[in-house]
Amino acid sequence: MLMRAMTAILGGLKDVIFGRLTWLAIINLVIAVTLTILAATALIRYVVPLIPDGAGWFGNVTTFGEFVASVAVVVLAIALSPAISMVVGGVLFDFAAERVEKKIGAPKARNVPLAEGVLNGARIALPALLLNLVAIPLYFIPGVNALTFYALNGYLMGREYATITAARHMSYREAVALRKRNGLSVFFVGLACSVIPFFAPLVGASAMTRLVQAVRSGS
Repeated sequence: MLMRAMTAILGGLKDVIFGRLTWLAIINLVIAVTLTILAATALIRYVVPLIPDGAGWFGNVTTFGEFVASVAVVVLAIALSPAISMVVGGVLFDFAAERVEKKIGAPKARNVPLAEGVLNGARIALPALLLNLVAIPLYFIPGVNALTFYALNGYLMGREYATITAARHMSYREAVALRKRNGLSVFFVGLACSVIPFFAPLVGASAMTRLVQAVRSGS
């Protein structure tokens, strides 16, 4: 199980860094980083000024409040980054998976319309967004924050990437069943993706394509 996951992850990284998905990864990175920075900048611009100015001890309180608000904005931007990256990458996901399938000689998948690709991106991103927002208080606790971020997003990315990849070749119900049968391998691939959130969708597309095909062929 672990060996399959590691082989898939290494193949995914190779495709993104040196292979067929490099330009798609750069496009995903630029758009996702830009959107994340814009979101954080907007929050700093519109939230921090709401803290009133003051003099004396109250001035110290408001200065501290501005600092806390700025830190909170940074944490929020980090929490949003996986979801933003997955929205962008979800549109590119099926195109990337198709390129990898051709490379490894996988059976031809069904054609996925653009609208469905956008929907897939939303299906990936919304749970990630909601659960990351719920988990924000944990992101302020040293040690717990990193564990929560990687474990949560590793689970979410593995779950959704595996389902969408498998559904290219089978019914949605069969795809879910395949994902559950190989839950540990799927989680390891998702965990690797969570470490590199701005590249996660394309690494995930390649790695999950390799993993799903390996599982289906029994290799």
